[in-house]
Amino acid sequence: MVTKYEQLQTQVFELQAEVEMLQALLLKVINQDAALHHNIESELEYIFLTQELPIEKRFDVSFYLTRLQKEYQFEKVVPDFVSFHEGLKEVLGVNELSMSVSKRLIQEHIDRGIFAVGKEILTTMK
Repeated sequence: MVTKYEQLQTQVFELQAEVEMLQALLLKVINQDAALHHNIESELEYIFLTQELPIEKRFDVSFYLTRLQKEYQFEKVVPDFVSFHEGLKEVLGVNELSMSVSKRLIQEHIDRGIFAVGKEILTTMK
């Protein structure tokens, strides 16, 4: 039982190392092509954010979106896009986050039919 656990632990470690290597390689390729840089980097930022985010932070983001949706439903409060973006950065505990990530997060939840206030927030983008 212990050896099986150690084998699994080794496999997980090897997979994590491979993923990190692939991420570094992909970023290196993107940085070499300036035309693709902005779009792909924001896409990767969004993917890394959603995939690598600790479970607590995922819940924090969900609670943030739920709180905004309830404020909209019951009090008709609509934050502007910049306020939403700053609030998301605060929830995530990051200093830098591209606005396209915030836009993508909003759009994804609108498409799921669970964030109606998102349409209103997007109308405030400049």
